[in-house]
Amino acid sequence: MNALFARLRHLWLGLRLLPGLLAHTQQRQLLAEMRALGRQLPFLLKQPIPKAMAELETMRQERPFPLPPEAKTRQLADLAALLDRHSPLGLCLRRSLLRYRYLHELGVPVTVLFGAKFAPGETPDKKKITGHAWLVLGERPYHEDDENWQGYTVMLRWPKGEIRD
Repeated sequence: MNALFARLRHLWLGLRLLPGLLAHTQQRQLLAEMRALGRQLPFLLKQPIPKAMAELETMRQERPFPLPPEAKTRQLADLAALLDRHSPLGLCLRRSLLRYRYLHELGVPVTVLFGAKFAPGETPDKKKITGHAWLVLGERPYHEDDENWQGYTVMLRWPKGEIRD
């Protein structure tokens, strides 16, 4: 049931942004830029995460217009991550890295958290490790549903800093 609600929420995001994308060339250009960056992420992440994150922060593209306000930039990053269905990276990682990159450019001081937890495996006596990436602003999850991040142990945060429980 949660998967159905997630798909409906994703569809709603696309429908909500469609009028702006149709009316504003700049939003379409920014979405195309974000999608191009999303396609580069798997190659960027072939190196250690701290090195990849440092490089991601410096990847600036000249554009003849400023980024839209925070909420619109976040929504466009979310849509770009959703549209890249063939990526080998999970949606949470694509979304978190795209959000981070563009919100960082806007000066929003978000932090990316990379976490892991044990999950049920193929048989009751086996477990697997699953990962998740999400953003925090201050120490609060940034536009992230509680059930998506709760239960994960933070393994790495970027920018580096003290991990507080």
